[in-house]
Formats: sequence, structure tokens, C-alpha cells
Amino acid sequence: MAGLFERRRRDAQIKETQNSILTDASPWQVQEAYKALRTNIIFSMPGNDCKVIAFTSAFSHDGKSINCLNCAISFGQIGKKVLLIDCDMRLPTIAKKLGIAGTPGISDILAGEAQFGTTLHKDSTHGIHVLPAGNLPPDPTWLLQSDQMNSLLELMRKYYDYIFIDLPPVTTVTDAAIMSKYVDGYLLIVRHQVTEYRAISDMIGQLRLAGSKIVGFVYNDAHNEGGQYYHRYYRYYSYGDRSEEESSSKRSEKKASKQ
Repeated sequence: MAGLFERRRRDAQIKETQNSILTDASPWQVQEAYKALRTNIIFSMPGNDCKVIAFTSAFSHDGKSINCLNCAISFGQIGKKVLLIDCDMRLPTIAKKLGIAGTPGISDILAGEAQFGTTLHKDSTHGIHVLPAGNLPPDPTWLLQSDQMNSLLELMRKYYDYIFIDLPPVTTVTDAAIMSKYVDGYLLIVRHQVTEYRAISDMIGQLRLAGSKIVGFVYNDAHNEGGQYYHRYYRYYSYGDRSEEESSSKRSEKKASKQ
């Protein structure tokens, strides 16, 4: 009986994950939100050279991985050459979401145990290439800041228009911050009624300290203006917009404390 319950629970999780992946059958609001996100990224990062874009968040379960995956798919839908890399070697989820083998992957390449060609997955359904996390290493930080990581990304820049990287949460480990020297821009995921202001401030501070370029924010699991709730509905803020929002939040907090 317990085994049957566990199988049903896993089946429900898989179905929920599959329903969250961007397709032509996704709700109109979700498709439009990702189109807007795609447009904002294109105009925020002009030029014809390859762009390496990292997704991270303050904590786990804010939605960084599904946003990274769906953003990659969105660019694949317009014919861009896209590579999605799961660099969250502590808690990888991309392979599971897509139903592909998680090993070997990028950790095995960086450790010299595998070649790129044997680890790359060509996802023809979504029009992207995927490099899973691979076998979980004892020290992911060492691999991410290695010369091998730099060489791999420099090589991949020659073949792809966009490279999207799913990174661990910023406030949990240093992995996301140390990737700054390889990444052209960061998109930060903020989850509605979950991510606290203090966590957002800490996340920005750590990335700024590492010299990171923050492209913008994705506000995850938000309500639309009419008040109706969608399971996956996203809003994008440019970094300037978000900074202004933070200033307003600070002013509101100061006003409340005085009262």
C-alpha cells in the first residue's frame, strides 16, 4: 500500500513538472510572459555574439530551474541555437524535468571523465541542447571555477547563440557568485509571497561583490491584474525597475517604523 502511494505521488510530481514546461499548449498568459521575458533579454543584451546567461535565486524552490528551462525553450522556439547547462551540481533537476539521463554530464567533463559529445542531449521536442549536471562531485565549487570550465564555455560560445546556466541559490553556497567571470548576465528569480526582501537584498549584495552584471528579475508565481491566479505566471523587471521597487519598499518600511 505504501509503495502504491509513493508511485502515485511520484507520478503526480512528474505530471506537474511536465505541465510546467513551456510548449505551444501552455496557457496563453504563460506563453506571452515568456515572450516578454525573451524580448527583454534580447534588448538588454544586444549584439550578435553568444550570450551566457545564468539563472539563480535566494533559496531553493523559488523556481529558478523551471524558469531557466522555459527561457531556453522560448529562445529555441524562434530558431536560436541554445545550450542549457545544469550547473546546480548539488541539487540538479533539469534532467529529471525533461526525462533524460542525468549522468554523465558537465561534472564528468570538468573532471576529465567524459567528453562533451557523449554528454550532450539534443532535445528536438523543445529545440534546444541540454548538458545535465552529471555525477554529483564532492566539491562543485572547485569544478566551476576551474580552467576547464572557462575552456568549455569559450568553446561553446562558438557554436551557440545563447547559453543558459542553472546555478544553485546565491545565499546558500558561493557557486553562483564565482561564475561571474564566465557569465554575461544574471537573471534573479523572486517568488511571490515566498522570497523575503532581506533575502533579495543579500542576493544582490553578494553578486555585486563578485562584480556580476544583473540583467533583471523574474517575479515567479504572481497573480495577474484581474486577480485570477495562474499556476505559472511570470513578470520581468529590469534591474533598474527592481532597484526603484526596492527603494519604494525601503521608504514604506521606514514610514511604517515611524508610525
